[in-house]
Amino acid sequence: MTLKISLVTPHHLERCLPLFQAYLAFYHVQQSDADCLAFLTARIRQHEACLWLAEDAGVAVGFALMYPGFNSLTLKPNWLLHDLYVAPDYRGSGVSKQLLQTCQAHVVGLGGGDIMLQTAHDNVTAQRLYERNDFVLDRDFRVYYWDGKNT
Repeated sequence: MTLKISLVTPHHLERCLPLFQAYLAFYHVQQSDADCLAFLTARIRQHEACLWLAEDAGVAVGFALMYPGFNSLTLKPNWLLHDLYVAPDYRGSGVSKQLLQTCQAHVVGLGGGDIMLQTAHDNVTAQRLYERNDFVLDRDFRVYYWDGKNT
């Protein structure tokens, strides 16, 4: 396998779309192709996201999507690795590790900061990946959500 990982521009988003739709389907979410492209295009054009695409011989096999933010405690950038997906046929081949390391190198290249992510309690495969790549389970903070549906 010859893996190439590149930062996606709005002009190349359609190459990511089948993987993005597969990611949504994994979580039982349906969105139209047009809505997905519009959302991702806006995030990238407005510098609100970095989308990395992994390709093997021109075939899209995985992606990582990070959103930037800031950490008031460290006074540094804080990135949210929101989405990491690898096509089923390529799982276990090191694609996710290379995507994760690309995200880490990107943050370091911008002067540092940190990356946060979440994974399901039962996703031990992902947990092993993150822990092998220097991510530490947060034992200090609980995570809460407000979905705004009742307003």
